[in-house]
Amino acid sequence: MRRLAAILLLVPASLVAQAPRAQPVDPALQRDAGQDWFQHGRNVYESAKRSTGATQFDLYGRSIEIFTRYLNDFPRHANAEAAWWYLGQSYYSTGRIEDAKRCFHSLLNRFGKGRYAAAAAYMLAADHFNNRQYALAATLFDKLSKIATKASDRQRGLYYAGKSFQMLQQDKKASSYFRAVIADTDGANPYRGKAIVDYGGLLADDGKLAEAMSLLDQVVSSPDTQATRGAAALKAGAVAARLGDADRSDRYFNIILTTPGMEEFRADAQIAMMAARFDQKRYREVIQIFTRNLAKSEGDREARRLMLAARAYMMLDRNADALPLFREVERLMPAESDYAFEATYFRLLCFFRIEGRHVLDQVEAFLDLYGKSRPRDPKIHTALLMKAETLYDEGKNVEAAEVYRDIDPAMLSEKNRPGMLYKRGRCLAEANDPEAAAKSLSEFIEDFPGDEKIPLALAARGRSYAAIGDVAKAMQDFDKLVETSKDPALLTLAYLEGATIAKESGQLDAMVSRYLEFLKNVPGADTASSAKAAYWAGWGMVKTNRGAEAIPYLKKARELAPERYTKHAGLLLCLVYLAEKNATELITEVGIALEKDYATELPEPLVRWAADQAFNGDDFRNAARFYDLIADDENPDLAPKEVWRFLGKSRLESGDPGGAITAIDHALRVETDPAWRADGLTDRGKALLALKKYEDATKSVEEGLSLRPEGRVGANLHMLRGDILLAEGKPEEAVRSYILPVQLMDDGDRVVKPKALLKLIQALEKAGKPTDAQKYRDELQQKYPNWKP
Repeated sequence: MRRLAAILLLVPASLVAQAPRAQPVDPALQRDAGQDWFQHGRNVYESAKRSTGATQFDLYGRSIEIFTRYLNDFPRHANAEAAWWYLGQSYYSTGRIEDAKRCFHSLLNRFGKGRYAAAAAYMLAADHFNNRQYALAATLFDKLSKIATKASDRQRGLYYAGKSFQMLQQDKKASSYFRAVIADTDGANPYRGKAIVDYGGLLADDGKLAEAMSLLDQVVSSPDTQATRGAAALKAGAVAARLGDADRSDRYFNIILTTPGMEEFRADAQIAMMAARFDQKRYREVIQIFTRNLAKSEGDREARRLMLAARAYMMLDRNADALPLFREVERLMPAESDYAFEATYFRLLCFFRIEGRHVLDQVEAFLDLYGKSRPRDPKIHTALLMKAETLYDEGKNVEAAEVYRDIDPAMLSEKNRPGMLYKRGRCLAEANDPEAAAKSLSEFIEDFPGDEKIPLALAARGRSYAAIGDVAKAMQDFDKLVETSKDPALLTLAYLEGATIAKESGQLDAMVSRYLEFLKNVPGADTASSAKAAYWAGWGMVKTNRGAEAIPYLKKARELAPERYTKHAGLLLCLVYLAEKNATELITEVGIALEKDYATELPEPLVRWAADQAFNGDDFRNAARFYDLIADDENPDLAPKEVWRFLGKSRLESGDPGGAITAIDHALRVETDPAWRADGLTDRGKALLALKKYEDATKSVEEGLSLRPEGRVGANLHMLRGDILLAEGKPEEAVRSYILPVQLMDDGDRVVKPKALLKLIQALEKAGKPTDAQKYRDELQQKYPNWKP
C-alpha cells in the first residue's frame, strides 16, 4: 500500500510576491477609491497575520468584509486578482474552508494565469490531495505546472501531479510526470531527488530493478536533503535485496541507521532489513536484527516489525518466543486491522503447534471475532481446520465432521489441503456419513495422486463405497490397493473387505478366492485376520460343495483363534465329516463339541450317526455321550426306543450300570418285540449284577427266559444267570447255567460259544472239578485257537 504524503496548505513565497506595506494616504490627494479600499484591506490582513488569539480572528473577519466590499464595488479593478487571493486566505484563516475554496476557484476561473492564479491552483490542489481526492488534485497540480511563473513552482506542480496519479495507481501517468521533473534542469530543481525516489519505486514495482537501482543510487550519493537521501536509501536497500545483493542492501540500510537527519527512516530500514532476510529464509538473522535494536516504532510500522520477528521465531519452531510478540501486536492495533487479524491467527497457530491448553477455546475466540467479517479469508478456514483436527484427535468424530463440512478446501494452502481432504474423508466415514466421506477422499485421490497417504485413502474410500452400496467402485479401490500396496495391514483390509463384499453379494467362489489369495500373499498378517480368512474360506467351500477342501482351513481357523472359531469351525467340520462318512473324524469332532458345550447345536441325525458308529466300533464311552444328547429322561418318548436301547448298552459297557438301568427301562417301557425285550432284560440284569443286586438281576433273567428267546439272546440270558450264581458263590449251579449255551450254540458261533466255554471252565475250577475244566479248555483251544476274551 502506497504511503500517503500530506501537503501542508502553506503557499510558497515564490507563488505570491510580498505586496508593499500600506502607507497613510492624505485624503486630499486621493484619486483612486478602489486602490484605497484594496490597500485598506491589505493593511488589515497584514495586521491579522501579526496578531494572535481573538484579535487575530477579528482582524481576519474585518479583512473579509473590506475585500468583499471592494470586489463588489470594483470587480474589474487592477487589484481584483490579488483581492480574491487575500479574501480566500482570510476565509481560510478563520476556518471557513469552503468559502476560501470558492474564492480560489473564482480567482482561477476569472484570471487563469499569473502568480495569484498559480497560488490558488496550488491551494485547491493541496486541499484535494489531503482529502484523498487525487483525480481533482492531479488536474490542478497539472494546471499549476502550466501557469507557474517560476521554475520551482512548475517543478512542484509536476511532482505532485505525479504523486496524485501514483495514489490513483495510474503508474504510467505518474511515471511520465516524474520523468518530466527529473528532466527539468531549469534552476536547482528541489523536486528532482524526490521524483527519482518515486520513479525508482515504480520501476522496481515493474520489475526493472537494475534501472531503479541506478537512479536511486544517484540520490543516495547526492547532496540532496537528508530526508530525500534517506527515502532513496530505503528503497535502494529493498531493491538490492530483491536483486539478491544482501551486502549492498545492508550498506544502504546502514546509511540510514548511522546518518543524522535520517531518523524518520530508521524504523523502516530495520524493518526492511528484517523483511529481506525473512524473504531469503534467513530467520536467525531476522531475530538478530530485531534484538539488536529494541527501540519501538509506532503504529503500522511497529506492528510490522513485531510481526516479522514473531514469524521468524515461528519458522525456527520457537513458538513460545513468538507468542508474546503476537500478543503485543494485538494490543497495539485495532481488532479490525489486518495486523491484529494476522497476529491473532498466528498466535492461534503457535498454540496449536505446541499443543497448548485450551486450543479449542482459542480457535473459538478467533472465529467469533473474525469469522463473520472475513468468511472467505484462508486463515479462517485454516482455523476451522485446526478446530476439526483437534476434535478428531480427541475422538469427537461427529463434532469434527460438522466443522470439516464448513471448510472450503480452495481456501487452504497447498500444504494443508491434501491433509484436510484426507482427514475430512476419514472423519466423515467414522461419523457415519460415507457418501460425503467418499466425495472428500475422491477429491484427495484425484488432486494429489502422489501423496503417501493414497493407499490409506483408497482403503477408506473403498469402505465408504461399500457402505453406500456402490459395490463396483468399492471393489475397484480394494483391487487397486492389492495391486499397489505392500503394507500388510492395508493388504489385509483390501483382501478381507473385498471378500466380505463378494460374500454379501452372493459371489461365494470370488469370496473364497480372495481369502485364499490373502492367506497366500500376506504371510505376515495378524492372527485374527488369518483366522477369519481361513474360516470363511472353509465356510465358502462347504457352501459350494467342496467340503473336503475346507477341512484344513477350518482346522487352521480353530487353531489360530480357538475362542472365536472352535464352535463355528467345529459345526462345519461335523457336517463335512458326515457328508464324507468319515466316522473317526466325526466322532472326534462331536466329542470336541461336547467338551466346548456346543453339541446341542448339532443336527440330531448327525449325532445319531456318530453315536451308532462309536457303538459299532466299541467306543462305548463316546457312544453313551452321543446317545445322551438325543435322549431326554424328562421326555423319554421324544427319543426312539433304539436310542434308549443303545444308550443303555453303552452306559453298561462304559461302567455306568445305574445310568444303564434308567435307559434300559425307558426302552423296555415301549418295547413289544419279544426278542428285543429279552435282550433288554439281559442288559438290565447285567446292570443289576454290577450293582450286586443279585435277586433283582435273577428276576430280570427269569423274565427274559420266560419269553423263550432263541440263539444268542437266550444263550446270553443263561450265561448271565451263571454269572449271578457265580457271584453268589454257587459255582456248581453256575456250571449248569453255563453248560446250556455251550451245548445249544453251534460251533460256528465265534462270539457267544467261546465266551460260554470260558465261563464254564472258570465255574468248574471254582466247583473243584479240574478234570472237567481241562476237558472244556481243550475244546476251547481246539475249536477257537485264536479267540481272546
